[in-house]
Amino acid sequence: MTSRLARIGAFFYEPADATPAPADASGATGAPEPALRAPRSSDAAAPASLAPGSSDAAEPAGHWTRAVVLGAHAAAVPVAAACAGELRVRDRAAAAVLCVWRPGTAEPRPDAPAPDSRPPAGATTPGARRLAARLAAQGLEATACGRLAWVALESDPAAALDLTRRCLRAAAAPVVLAVAGPRPASFEPVLADLELAIAVLPADADPALRTLTLGSLAARDRVILPPLAPGPPRWAAMAGLARLRALPAGGEGA
Repeated sequence: MTSRLARIGAFFYEPADATPAPADASGATGAPEPALRAPRSSDAAAPASLAPGSSDAAEPAGHWTRAVVLGAHAAAVPVAAACAGELRVRDRAAAAVLCVWRPGTAEPRPDAPAPDSRPPAGATTPGARRLAARLAAQGLEATACGRLAWVALESDPAAALDLTRRCLRAAAAPVVLAVAGPRPASFEPVLADLELAIAVLPADADPALRTLTLGSLAARDRVILPPLAPGPPRWAAMAGLARLRALPAGGEGA
């Protein structure tokens, strides 16, 4: 594996002190819309490789309200925000929660944009304000933005894990966790309990990396999606007003 693949792979399948599970699917996407899904153990007749858009690719079943999005910060957070918007619509909820974790960083490169877990400023809906207030009443620092309540997690993995668990208990709404950096091994028990895992990879990512990535995710349903396109799609997502329409059907629409 090249050093570039190793660096990218650290976001998905190389958590410290953790051993990745065997891969169970592979494929590639050439456009932003299709997703790649790994078959669950119950999919006895599912093919080993599911090509995006193929008629052989069974759609995930179930109603998703808890999800994780993994990837580099600039890619994972917008996709996670759009995913929260999508789950909100499918759940017919007034608002959804977006928890953002990123690791503590060393001295950044001079040309690197400063990573930020805070929501952008903008108009909010009453549902998002009520949800943020409900989380605040539980001691969580939540900020309403658009139709989302953002929670910026501590960079310390143990503290972030505690906040995430509290958020999952208190939200009474769809919750999406953005793991915007190499995922810590301590996150694994919570990630395994979530219903949906999305890995954000470039559309031209190496097939071997895609296979390893899917094999490392322990959620019930797993997909690979490309980053959101720059411009309006990403702006709308960060403003808490977008949906992730590329997500396969897995819950009820509204």
